[in-house]
Amino acid sequence: MFRENKPIHLSPYDHPDIYPGPRPWSSFIFLNGVAHRMEEDHRSFEESVIHLSKSDHLYGSFLNSTNMQVSVQDFLSSKNEVPIQDRIPVLAYGSNVCLAQLLYKSSLNSSISDLYICFRAMLKDTDVIYGSFLAPYGALPAILAPVEEAETEVWVTLLDPKQLEHMTTTEGGYALKYYGGNKLQLFLKEQIQTVYAYHNPKAFVLNDSFYRFSDIPGTSPLPSAWQADMLDKLRLICPFEGTREEFIHLLRWNHSFRLNVERLLANYEVIIDHPDWKLAKSFRTIQEIRLNT
Repeated sequence: MFRENKPIHLSPYDHPDIYPGPRPWSSFIFLNGVAHRMEEDHRSFEESVIHLSKSDHLYGSFLNSTNMQVSVQDFLSSKNEVPIQDRIPVLAYGSNVCLAQLLYKSSLNSSISDLYICFRAMLKDTDVIYGSFLAPYGALPAILAPVEEAETEVWVTLLDPKQLEHMTTTEGGYALKYYGGNKLQLFLKEQIQTVYAYHNPKAFVLNDSFYRFSDIPGTSPLPSAWQADMLDKLRLICPFEGTREEFIHLLRWNHSFRLNVERLLANYEVIIDHPDWKLAKSFRTIQEIRLNT
């Protein structure tokens, strides 16, 4: 059972307790399975400074300090990667900033760039709560819910068009929506007013309350819980007489058992609408967003 101090080398695909997964404490670029820490006090995306890793450890320069520094713009140019202006800002709030999860998703299609640019931010009047459905690996995934006076950590990931298409194939059951308000605050001097995010309206309600994720920083009037404890609550609801690991194994590998649990989950489901987000019919790049501000 995993709660605090989740292993950084495991992703939710390895064990559902890991969800949403450990994430770095600062903005970063992830390439070839190594994280390079970014400073968060620069004027623009392009001017942000990367501290290059001197090792091949998953957490790279978060663990090993280095004097090697380069701007994001120069780094992308040196790697022949899509520049910032041609990328699309997509909000990550669940497992898509877990490094082990990004590594796994990159492995699904080697023809897609594995360079991910992730800028930390805070989002007001929103919280990240448990959905009333199951991810393929047996976890209760995250959804965005309107919660007055809440503030939650999110990440603006700058994806190239092919990465966006690939990421969407891994987000079954979610619809892409866009946000154009003023409640998103990047840990960066540059701010943007349009971002996209994957949405699902099915919220898990237990004892007349939503539950937020204990391992996602933020402030909220909602109670918080670890994934491990939510899965235990689900096991008791079923009810299931076997062991906890047997329950998780069946969620992951027994299709009929999984369907029965999802039918049960529907009894604890509330459909929510987040008024700050609208269905996305097209996507603007950073350059297009800047021109319209």
